[in-house]
Amino acid sequence: MNADFPVEKHLLTRSYTSDETIHEILLTRYAGSEVAAALFLALVPTGIESAAEDRNMPPPSRNMVRKSLGPRKINARREMRVYLKKTLANQKKAVAKLRYSQKHGQNADLPALLDSLRIPSYDQYVALNDLWQKYMHELLFSELKNPDLKMMMPRLAWADYNGCHVRVLEARDRNIVGAEGIVVFDAQHLFVVVVPQKTESNRTLSPAEQVGGMRLLKKRGTLFGFTVRVDANECVDFTIVGSRMELRAVDRTAKKFKSHGVEDIY
Repeated sequence: MNADFPVEKHLLTRSYTSDETIHEILLTRYAGSEVAAALFLALVPTGIESAAEDRNMPPPSRNMVRKSLGPRKINARREMRVYLKKTLANQKKAVAKLRYSQKHGQNADLPALLDSLRIPSYDQYVALNDLWQKYMHELLFSELKNPDLKMMMPRLAWADYNGCHVRVLEARDRNIVGAEGIVVFDAQHLFVVVVPQKTESNRTLSPAEQVGGMRLLKKRGTLFGFTVRVDANECVDFTIVGSRMELRAVDRTAKKFKSHGVEDIY
């Protein structure tokens, strides 16, 4: 209802000409009545911020929006890159500290150093290699009564090499010849392997050999060798050309390898 009483005021203008008189009559008529009380609405605070205050508030940040949507899904490939970058950086720190200790004639506590920097050890992945051996045995020998090289070559091409103990037989990069370790990540262009620590040798060991840890072995221009156990008394050695394996394991299943076009590693 309008507090100016337009309907009543219009009717009173038929009998009175003075606006002051009309106004006084309206005040006298509705003063103290229930109608007059109903004309006014009392508002009390409800705890909800006003629109003016909302306009003054800053917009929600991306972090607030992300929290409201829940935790982000983990990207395994990105997490692997972050882990490798951090681990390789820690290995460089361990090698530098060990080299400094040897240079100044100090005895470094190598196990404690590797544990503090969380350098992975070869022994942690031996069980993974055992699983891979069982996988390759079933892949190559379980279904084939009389396996020969022609029947095994396609299976070797699209096999998964995560867990395989590989050896670098020949390589364009002469610094990695002789390197060996268990593959922890079969990437498109390289093998990420964990190498064993060397503690005893007829020659002086470098700090990097004593530390061990992760190594990146490029596939291109590298000849790899590995061994598959047939049974407790027999093993079969295989050789693969890394340049022909520059595909992910899931992509190699549909790849048809040809017998020509092998890139020379020298």
